[in-house]
Amino acid sequence: MTRQTPTPICEAKGLTVRFGDPPRDVLSKVDLEVRAGETLAILGPSGCGKSTLLRALCGLIEPDEGTVTANGKPLEGVHAGVAIVFQDFALLPWLTVEENVAVGINGLGLSDTDACCCLQKCIELVGLDGFESAYPKELSGGMKQRVGIARAIARGPQLLCMDEPFSALDVFTAETLR
Repeated sequence: MTRQTPTPICEAKGLTVRFGDPPRDVLSKVDLEVRAGETLAILGPSGCGKSTLLRALCGLIEPDEGTVTANGKPLEGVHAGVAIVFQDFALLPWLTVEENVAVGINGLGLSDTDACCCLQKCIELVGLDGFESAYPKELSGGMKQRVGIARAIARGPQLLCMDEPFSALDVFTAETLR
């Protein structure tokens, strides 16, 4: 009897992405599967296409060739089960820490009580309790990165993509968050 493996959360087959004029392959014929419960690290030098791969898997950019599937179906638009932590924070400067984290739960239909509980839990988890009312300009780079992490995990994603998430953090904070 063969054991059937679950459908991948996200899968790329023959993924090719080109940029520039003339077009240059940043990714060429990449095959990748991500299944529930897996931890996967993508390693490589700067400029090799790691961030581009994450963006394609999330549906933020379309491949020039190949396919990306989400839970076994062709990906159309943004993958609803994915959250991403960007290397460059991607915070909204006019929103407080709590409001930036709340962006992650928009559209989930949570009650006010559940939303408040979720936000507080995520903010505490990344060590930013007490900073809920602070704006990004008032935070260090490491604190901004922790807001991005809290926003991503607040959604309870199937797949959490992290693009160099600990690069702006001190060694102790990075180890705690790992």
